[in-house]
Amino acid sequence: MNLRRTIRRYLRRLAYAVSRLITFVVRRRYRFAVERIPVERVAVRLTSLPPHLKNFTIGVLTDLHVGALVDPEYIRAAAARLAAERPDLIVVTGDFVSGAGSVGLLSDLLAPVRGAWGVLGNWDYDHADEMRAEPAVPLLVNRGVEAAPGLWLAGVDEAILGSPDLDAAMAGAPEGAVRILLCHEPDFADRVEARHRVALQISGHSHGGQVRLPFTGPLLLPPGGRRYVAGLYQAPHCQVYTSRGLGVAHLPVRILCPPEITVLSLVASHEGDRGSPETH
Repeated sequence: MNLRRTIRRYLRRLAYAVSRLITFVVRRRYRFAVERIPVERVAVRLTSLPPHLKNFTIGVLTDLHVGALVDPEYIRAAAARLAAERPDLIVVTGDFVSGAGSVGLLSDLLAPVRGAWGVLGNWDYDHADEMRAEPAVPLLVNRGVEAAPGLWLAGVDEAILGSPDLDAAMAGAPEGAVRILLCHEPDFADRVEARHRVALQISGHSHGGQVRLPFTGPLLLPPGGRRYVAGLYQAPHCQVYTSRGLGVAHLPVRILCPPEITVLSLVASHEGDRGSPETH
């Protein structure tokens, strides 16, 4: 009888300790030392790259998840660090926020990268109307713009919750323009057809797994982010770059999967080289 009471008392104490640990983790806001965030510098080899776009740079932020789990000042500092890289173009590929109350913070937090273009992520979709009215980052929802002479930047609606229309996004692209596609979910690249003539898709969503285990890789991956998890890949009809992003979802931790700030450089591939990625 005494043994049973001792076991019950031990289990109660263990349950209490675990509950306190979970409460601490859930209430703690994620913040990574900005000076330690890796700046991933990736050369993207493209065929038929016009001379004036050689070494054109694209800065990428994604998966900010401003909200209860991510310190807003961390996002502001990361945006400033990317701006200091002075890329020719900056894009944000979705999941700006993790709650409606954070949308109003974006103008201030993303002031260092004002002039960037973006697309909605799945976490943004319930606040899509507020996001469209937010001037910090104009959204490309099934439309495109000539972001630089001879460079068409297109964005599609949220691939899981919305109605992406790649044909509409490419409508109006100048003949011969280099076509860059923004889509939150990287696996959307498998829906790109040869006729769309997309050179590169830029995405986020997967967080690179967020929690990775030694030898086995990501613990969990979300739908739409299971094929092109992190880095540069060759999809059937375009290249796709997936950023690990800045923030977190569900739990304020990253394990063996640091956040990233990205600077992509467009470089001409050699004659006869199809421009396939080096990293995968």
